[in-house]
Amino acid sequence: MLSLTVKEILECTGGRVVNLTSAGNGLVQDRVDDVRIERPASLSGSKPNELAFFFSRAFEHEIPLANPGVLITGDGFVKPLEAAGLPLWKTAVVIACQDPYFAMALVSEKFASLSSGSHLPVSNSQNKKESSIHATAVVHPTAELAEGVQVGPHCVIEAFVKVGAGTIIYPGCYVGARSVLGSECVLFPRVVLYEGVKVGSRVRLHSGVVLGADGFGYAPRMQKDQVVGHQKIYHFGCVVIGDDVEIGVNTAIDRATFGETRIDKSAKIDNLVQIGHNVRVEEGGVVCGGCGLAGNSSVGKFAYVLGMTGLANQVHVGDGARVAAHTCVSKDVEPGSTVAGNPQRAFKDHFRVHAMLNKLLSDRRKK
Repeated sequence: MLSLTVKEILECTGGRVVNLTSAGNGLVQDRVDDVRIERPASLSGSKPNELAFFFSRAFEHEIPLANPGVLITGDGFVKPLEAAGLPLWKTAVVIACQDPYFAMALVSEKFASLSSGSHLPVSNSQNKKESSIHATAVVHPTAELAEGVQVGPHCVIEAFVKVGAGTIIYPGCYVGARSVLGSECVLFPRVVLYEGVKVGSRVRLHSGVVLGADGFGYAPRMQKDQVVGHQKIYHFGCVVIGDDVEIGVNTAIDRATFGETRIDKSAKIDNLVQIGHNVRVEEGGVVCGGCGLAGNSSVGKFAYVLGMTGLANQVHVGDGARVAAHTCVSKDVEPGSTVAGNPQRAFKDHFRVHAMLNKLLSDRRKK
């Protein structure tokens, strides 16, 4: 069974134990070596063989219900925890980190093997698997499958497809003609790649992802200044996905009209996102759930577009910018800036406007 010692957790996170003591006010030194952590857990109901995290006041109501073997927290929470006099200060190993959220990400990787869907790269997991193609899968004879590729039941892989070493294709996936998949990718059930899609290495495509469908383009058919029909614009471009990209459940990325729709390396796309034709999400860009990116819009390097946001045609979110949830982005966002609202405004201006409106309403009710 997988377990981590306190020393291993400290090496992983770069944290420090903050409740060691030889007196009775904290954890006694000689008990630290006995702690073994078998899994991460929620604060509430956590057990001595589990590790929990506390880095937000939103979860402080769970602290009295926590009894973990190890608690990872932020530097700013150490004194309040000690002053609270909770039992866990004496029973748990409390580790403080400068960035506990990032520490949680590092620790989660240590325990990733507990999940069958984690699929760590071979270089991390040392778990190289043999090639396998299920009897019900249909693989065109011209397709090239490298060493260690696994193809699940009822998959279809069309002509001239290339699949890199160690890639896993779950049941019910479709890979269209002339598509390319790099090494150590994971396609979860029912992923669809239309023809000519290009995917880099170590890419994770979750269930229901569709890459390469036609963009939404129709020219109005006019008759006496009236629209009487819609002429479809056929799309001849492709979708290109860079290395180390992850795309969430039921997200659709349309092929370009001409050229490329491109998601660059290390970008992260959440569930239920619509990305239109000729969009580009640059390196490390993050697009959260429910967003819609209209054709030819773009997201800069390590910019964040939060949930339920819409980008109009041809607008650009600059490098390192932040777009708050539910924002309607109708013009370019400056690099490093934060915007919110509909219409979009600078983040502080958005809340000033709301404060003014609330005051107007309050004054009106007093009359």
